Amino acid sequence: TFSFKTVKGNSSESVGDVAYAEVLWESFGTDVAPAVGDLISSASYKDGKIVFKTTDKKGNAVIAAKDADGKILWSWHIWMTDQPQEQEYHNNAGTVMDRNLGATSSTPGEVTSLGLLYQWGRKDPFLGSSSISDDNEAKSTITWPSAVESNSSTGTIAYATAHPTTFIGSNVSNYDWYYLNDNTRWTTSDKAKSIYDPCPSGWRVPDGGENGVWAKAIGSSSIFDYAYNSTDEGYNFSGKFGSASIIWYPASGFRESYGLGLQFVSNYGDYWSASPCDYYAYLLFFNYGGGVNPLGNYYRALGNSVRCIKD
Repeated sequence: TFSFKTVKGNSSESVGDVAYAEVLWESFGTDVAPAVGDLISSASYKDGKIVFKTTDKKGNAVIAAKDADGKILWSWHIWMTDQPQEQEYHNNAGTVMDRNLGATSSTPGEVTSLGLLYQWGRKDPFLGSSSISDDNEAKSTITWPSAVESNSSTGTIAYATAHPTTFIGSNVSNYDWYYLNDNTRWTTSDKAKSIYDPCPSGWRVPDGGENGVWAKAIGSSSIFDYAYNSTDEGYNFSGKFGSASIIWYPASGFRESYGLGLQFVSNYGDYWSASPCDYYAYLLFFNYGGGVNPLGNYYRALGNSVRCIKD
């Protein structure tokens, strides 16, 4: 049994007048659909806290706090995995998790190493693939709603907070799910961690760009060639990023920015940083051909992997 205060992210700000708690979804991250309660057997609200009970299974779930009208006030990702291991990257670049956010394994070739996918600046996750080689969404306990197009009503923090399972497709003005121009939804290490940062307490989305974790670790921001593992579908950056024997980055693919779903699993890996880049945001990008770009950048509406760094 676990509990946490109904506050926004890592702040002390209340989420509002909570009436009850509800488990929105559960997933093993595989092609097996869990039954309701397979991961979280109960969730309730009492005395300013969400109280929930887990089983002994691994996976991911989201719990929401709702008001008396059933509106979602806030939601929290519950990540049920072995304790992630810490990996030191070269050149004092930082201490990084051994697995993707939402992954329940760090073993090359296992589908459970793929983890979840995030739009830049959003705290709530979307499902990754149930296969290391195909664009097949992992099974869960719900039917996910269709994506919506970003506009002045849907491309807002308020809408994203109230609709944590709805993918918000890019708008044509800034290629973002967020309708206005804003760089503060996720924050870099020179600022306090944002309440929308999806990484667990003590961790955060890493810096990117020329001074980001990946460029710093290799001592260069240049594109480089590396040996892609076509059997396990990804890269072992052992020796390149750090000295751990396995530093596994699966080619998890991404969710297309206009809401068309999963694409390019086993072909591409896209890993968000917290660093803006004009209308885009910096990311680590690699492909199955052996090319790795520590200074990649692309549309913020994409649903990409996240690899957390110690705060």
